[in-house]
Amino acid sequence: MTPMRRLATVILAASLLGGCVMFEQAPAPLACDPALVGRWIPLSDSPQDRVPLGKDDYADVDAQCHVRLRDNNRRDEPSFDALGFEVDGDRYLALGFKELEGLFGTGKEAPPTPKGMPAGAVTLLKYRIHDDTLQIAMLDTVTIMQRVQQGSLKARETDASTYLFEGDPRRLRDLLRRYPELFEAFDGKAKTLRMQRAKAGT
Repeated sequence: MTPMRRLATVILAASLLGGCVMFEQAPAPLACDPALVGRWIPLSDSPQDRVPLGKDDYADVDAQCHVRLRDNNRRDEPSFDALGFEVDGDRYLALGFKELEGLFGTGKEAPPTPKGMPAGAVTLLKYRIHDDTLQIAMLDTVTIMQRVQQGSLKARETDASTYLFEGDPRRLRDLLRRYPELFEAFDGKAKTLRMQRAKAGT
């Protein structure tokens, strides 16, 4: 399983089966980041990659930020839209339930929205690109849940171990500004996915 497929499995399982953190809506209007366009190859030394990568594994992102995953161990090509936004120079991807299902690539109809969860709810991924290396950091779910339970963060528990940050986009953007630690650190964390931009002709 490639890092992208592993990340897809973790995100979808967390978001649909409980034990996750969601936002009531996207904190800002969503758009395609031109910097994401191209072919991305998972780096073999990414911490979450424990198996050799097939030589044909990659993620293709077109000009509309529609992502198609190529996993040498699968015959299908899962796809989803990777749209996002920027807050004070930090870049995020917002994935709703439709996108999560496409990322996971089960080939089945997406399950109904979990009880108590708004239809427009999204989970967020934070990313940055440096020297043609893309790093994607997930929400630090454990830390968030602990802080909510301690009262230092406010979120609604929609069911056991599932929390929802509520509010209008401005309030949610303020949340991201005030608490950058909501996300795993880019460097040195096992949940940070790293991918390299493929050179032309590969």
